[in-house]
Amino acid sequence: MVSQAPKKNVVLISFDDAVAFWKYKTVFGEALQTPNLDRICAQSTAFQAAYCQAPICSPSRASFMSGLAPHQSGVTGPYKNYFEKIPAEAMWPYQLKKNGFYCSSGGKVMQGYAALDDEVHNALFSDKPKKFRGDWQIPDHISMEFGGLRGGKAARNERDDPRFYDHQSANSIARFLKNYKDDAPFYREVGFFGPHGPWITPRRFKEIYDEKNIRKPKAWRDGFDESAFMELTNTHNIDSSNFQQWRKSVRNYFSALTHTDHHLGRVWDAIKASPHADNTLVIILSDHGLHLGERNRFRKHTLWEQVANVPLIIHDPDQPVAQVVSDPVALLDVGPTVMDYLDLPPLEGGVGRSLRPQVNWERVPDRAVPTFYDNSASVRKGRYRFIRYADGSTQFFDLAKDWWQTRDLGPDHPEYASMKAVHAACCLEYGFDIAASEAAP
Repeated sequence: MVSQAPKKNVVLISFDDAVAFWKYKTVFGEALQTPNLDRICAQSTAFQAAYCQAPICSPSRASFMSGLAPHQSGVTGPYKNYFEKIPAEAMWPYQLKKNGFYCSSGGKVMQGYAALDDEVHNALFSDKPKKFRGDWQIPDHISMEFGGLRGGKAARNERDDPRFYDHQSANSIARFLKNYKDDAPFYREVGFFGPHGPWITPRRFKEIYDEKNIRKPKAWRDGFDESAFMELTNTHNIDSSNFQQWRKSVRNYFSALTHTDHHLGRVWDAIKASPHADNTLVIILSDHGLHLGERNRFRKHTLWEQVANVPLIIHDPDQPVAQVVSDPVALLDVGPTVMDYLDLPPLEGGVGRSLRPQVNWERVPDRAVPTFYDNSASVRKGRYRFIRYADGSTQFFDLAKDWWQTRDLGPDHPEYASMKAVHAACCLEYGFDIAASEAAP
């Protein structure tokens, strides 16, 4: 009898509010520093056109951890405890635990920075809940402010590094990898706080960046075609004409992303120094992106490219080579991908697809990938982004020529009608009936 190869372990690493960093390396003049993401990408598959299914934490995380689209699960907007709508047993880690995996939590992945309720945690995980102190708890007397949106707070001394959530999260998985001796394969979560606001970091990460070198892209000079619906429902929260405040704010965000990248490097080194290095699938993602001042917004909650597009990296130790995939994919593809790698049954009711073929250098048919926010929805397909808002208004952009989406191509564009049809069909596939919503009073 031929023995089966052992199943891979899985480590899922989640950033919070991280932009698709490869797009921002030099876009603001001052180079964004992500050395650990860069070295991981040098031996992994980077999905550079990955999209969240919701531009806000809870519905996005509910989606990629269940494999269900927001309108399938009913979690379409902010929801303090979405497990009241979707059971723990609907999450794909439950299937891993049921199939013999040792499942271990570690920070914000499914929901919130606090530990999950005991009933939910015990259904999903094999170990005890973990509690980490938050960056927001750093006292004023050990910190200073660098200015910009939300103050630019920083801890003065390196001895205060252990106060940071991401430091604790990285320490936690390092201990886990050192101490795990069981024969069962494991699933381990690593949830990071960064680069979520208010962008508190150790001082040295603020000082990496010279704010005087930060400048606005030329594409911003002539302004942006706005949406009347968005102007009413997603207000401006920064005046980007206040150049000093804006560039300090960008400095704060970049420093927060670099700080979390630093702790990602610690996690990566711990994985690769462990006995599990050659048998552990590593997936890195973010729940959604963030506007960094364009459209006078330094926030999420929109359906434009800068919030919908997210980092997604898959490291298969059997394929430790650099690869970039530019075809659109969805965050809710993560669950089907894990199930495929582990030879487990597909998730029931989901519309995601395994990304394993693309990691293995296969081309797949072009697809449309949606992002939803309540009853508004956008779709990326090919070079275009089509957005339909809840009031029926639309925006249509050519991302190949206009990545910042400054100019709405409008309904007279020759591709508008076909993209509108693609949008409606894609939304229906993911559980949202555009025709029904338009017919509603």
